Amino acid sequence: MTTENYIFKIAFQIFKLSIVAVFTVLLLSSGSSEKSKISDSDLPRVLSQDNASLKSNIIGTEISVTGGIVRGLASKDETSSLKRYLGIPFAAPPLGELRWAPPAPVIPWEGTLDARMHGHYCMQPETVGIGIYISKRSNPSEDCLTINVWTRAKSTDEKKPVMFWIHGGALQGGAGFERSGEALTKKDVVLVTFNYRLGKLGFFSHPELSAESSKGVSGNQGFRDQIAALKWVRKNISAFGGDPNNITIFGESAGAYSVSALQASPLAKGLFHRVIGQSGGMFWPMSHRTIDKPYAPSDEKIGLMFAEALVGENSNASLEVLRTIPAEKIIAAAESSPAFSTNEFIPTVDGEVLPDEVSFIFSRGDQIDVPTMIGNNANEHAAVMGLFTCINGNGIDGFNRYRRGLLGEVFNDISALYPSESPRAILQSWEEFSNDVNFTYPMRRWARMMRNVSSEAYLYWFNYYPPVLERKYQAFHGADLPYVFGQLDMFGGKPLETDFVDADMIMSTWARFASNGDPNGQNIVGWEAFTPDNESYYILGLDKGPANNLRVERMDLIEKAWSIRRVQGTPSLPAVMPTGLQDLMLKCNGANS
Repeated sequence: MTTENYIFKIAFQIFKLSIVAVFTVLLLSSGSSEKSKISDSDLPRVLSQDNASLKSNIIGTEISVTGGIVRGLASKDETSSLKRYLGIPFAAPPLGELRWAPPAPVIPWEGTLDARMHGHYCMQPETVGIGIYISKRSNPSEDCLTINVWTRAKSTDEKKPVMFWIHGGALQGGAGFERSGEALTKKDVVLVTFNYRLGKLGFFSHPELSAESSKGVSGNQGFRDQIAALKWVRKNISAFGGDPNNITIFGESAGAYSVSALQASPLAKGLFHRVIGQSGGMFWPMSHRTIDKPYAPSDEKIGLMFAEALVGENSNASLEVLRTIPAEKIIAAAESSPAFSTNEFIPTVDGEVLPDEVSFIFSRGDQIDVPTMIGNNANEHAAVMGLFTCINGNGIDGFNRYRRGLLGEVFNDISALYPSESPRAILQSWEEFSNDVNFTYPMRRWARMMRNVSSEAYLYWFNYYPPVLERKYQAFHGADLPYVFGQLDMFGGKPLETDFVDADMIMSTWARFASNGDPNGQNIVGWEAFTPDNESYYILGLDKGPANNLRVERMDLIEKAWSIRRVQGTPSLPAVMPTGLQDLMLKCNGANS
């Protein structure tokens, strides 16, 4: 290997450490309060057999769903019609022989299931995140495939638009209970959140698993859970006053990453009618694994390597043995290993869930043709710049290592668009560069490729500063969530009256799009659908209004570099890391700008 190739390889490794760490911190702190912690006594349990109230179309606390009767919780406020139904199973617990299997049908129960408290969240590291995103979790479980519904409908005849939230967390962490529908449902929608399998329990391939499948494939279990949850909603949401023919899937970060995967998946066709992607999309070049490609080991090969690492060399690494290993050990092994800790969010082109790479599916116009609203925040990485400098080093040398790893093909052209004449300019350019490559570019490419179908795409640029640490991180990654859900105390914020006004406008916009596929209305005027000719987008911020050509020179430069990689079949993300995620977090814990 030449010196130049060695340096380039190391730069790639440094980049993946950076981006994976960022994905891992996403949105994991908001569910860490004491009231959100789950104990065994909190889990859904069978109650009485009295179901006489179910004979009317009036929505009460008891509702019949797939599996049996559930009892929810009505608001104590007599002026509120809010009802919550939490921790409802939408699939069989993926335990024993069902570990790593596609989600199996719900196991029916007798009597009434207590749905007044959230169920367990899915297995994930006990401590996740960095800087403001740090969260400590306890008491996860493999028995976690549950769904939550918030509704203010009084009758099953109301048929309110349904908003189906997919949580973020790098496909390694997060949970449905992080988001509440208390505020959003005031916008005349029904909100659904849920859990899906994560990490090596949710994205794992193995030859014996493939042999169990009629299609001869394995992996993408987490995406299959998402599809199963959508099927549950399609079948049951009428009982909550929701419209099964008006479902919008939306998510942020890895949630938006998932949204793009579902829009590309033939298995999800007919299960939703609009999509909203917030700060994430699966549109980097070669960001998938397949059965076998030169740029990355196949999923099955990685699965075999991981199995051997779990049981020890020269030990029985059969699927039967793997299914008996404690889930905690599996998560810990993935978190600590250089080879396995950062591969979870790279999905598998398996020929079934994903017939091809998402970008290629969209470029052919084979994605699910529904109205689409997508965008990202103005300062995505502002809260984790300390993490980048911790990994890469400070100053121009660190910045050069970072940008060479991302866009080595056009490295000499970068300086003109990202100034570096002073330490302050370097940090600003670094943050903008990372934002452009990892978020602004994928969202723009998503919008551009919607030209291949008939439905319109609306692109936005979010630039509100939430009330976090005196707003020092500006519109950071996750800054949109307090506004989208009206949870303005998220991240420990202390909101002002103006924040509530802004949140009301954002919630109305999201709900309006979910209702009719058009975000315009109320205080949103002139938001045109995106086309490659007009490059139209809308600024959601203090300088709110329509605009065109968002950082277009930078986007074209990124496209130039990554077009080369698509032709060459080289990845945007390397397959193996120089350190485990656990070691990275220990080294850089608390790092921020």
